[in-house]
Amino acid sequence: MVIKGSEVPERNGRKPYPLASHQITVQHFVVRVTTPDNPFRPHKHEQPELGYIIDGQALVSLDGHEQVVEAGDLIFVEPWVEHGLRTESLVRWICLG
Repeated sequence: MVIKGSEVPERNGRKPYPLASHQITVQHFVVRVTTPDNPFRPHKHEQPELGYIIDGQALVSLDGHEQVVEAGDLIFVEPWVEHGLRTESLVRWICLG
């Protein structure tokens, strides 16, 4: 699931992403840089993950369905969903999972 940051209204200096029905236990916090030479290759695992795009634009793949993501977008990955990220430039993003 991708939540487009441009569609989340800012209130009082906060941008509350609607994740009330989704919970994760954070086992890692990683700031990643993805480039054409360093893609985040498709894979899957048992724990859910969150990805937050800090800078740039990319294509995220969720179970074979691709969607454009850009700075401010939040990606929620359910357990066992194959996911990956590729770009034609440089993307900096945070991965929590």
